[in-house]
Amino acid sequence: MELQEIIKRIYHTFFAVWSLIGVTICIFALVFRWQVIATEFFFALFFVAFLTSLTYIVFYSKKELDLRQLIIRLVIQFILVMGIVLTVGYFVGWISRQYPVYAVATVIATLVIFIAITAFELYQTWRLADILNLKLKERTGL
Repeated sequence: MELQEIIKRIYHTFFAVWSLIGVTICIFALVFRWQVIATEFFFALFFVAFLTSLTYIVFYSKKELDLRQLIIRLVIQFILVMGIVLTVGYFVGWISRQYPVYAVATVIATLVIFIAITAFELYQTWRLADILNLKLKERTGL
């Protein structure tokens, strides 16, 4: 992936992550009866969304990635995302040793968000490839 494409993906992913984490934290606040402080919530949400969006840098490559390399980089990205979420979550109090269920819920929520964003990006890529193939067929007359 080219650097320009990665920067564009980071930008778009930031807002997707921002909104999905916001919804998830609101659901957790209702389920676990968390007292959410607005400034802490906003700062932590921004920080996590920004850092996790930066993990797309692992896809930077001057040449096209094959499927194996893509899967390896996707796993590396997921590990980085999980590390960021758990670390920030520990420091802002989303996760504590007193309530291990919070950690499990956070891991599950992060996995669901990661899968949702990855599936959406794959769909967008597939759709773009389909449109480009259709335009190519129209130009060549096949």
